[in-house]
Amino acid sequence: MEVFPRIEKVREAAKEGVYEMVSSVPSDSGVSRDMVIFIRRVAEALTPLKGYEDNREFVTRALRVRSQFRQELTDVLEGKMKFQDWYDKTRTSLGKRVDEMDEIIYNGLEGLSDPEAIDMRMDFEQKLKGGLMK
Repeated sequence: MEVFPRIEKVREAAKEGVYEMVSSVPSDSGVSRDMVIFIRRVAEALTPLKGYEDNREFVTRALRVRSQFRQELTDVLEGKMKFQDWYDKTRTSLGKRVDEMDEIIYNGLEGLSDPEAIDMRMDFEQKLKGGLMK
């Protein structure tokens, strides 16, 4: 435990703690480093904190949901859960349109070199292009 002399120091420490919680990755999963990055990116995009940093209750709840998304996506990539089941449940619970959800996943795969990430990104690129032409 640490005691801080000023409130600014408390806020800085809290932000660092939030960052550590957000940037931590599932341990001992059989998921490649690139796919862990994908999981983090998608979970962060689904639970944005920008503009809510001063609302501790909201941030705490959002981080809990973010952690749940990370665990569920890890389960998907480990074969414990079907991707489509996670996608449908998450999209519905967040009230996202299909194209919004697809774009989040597509962007989460950007720049990754894992073969699974490359294949997924190509699939979602085709899906987004097809959706735009309808």
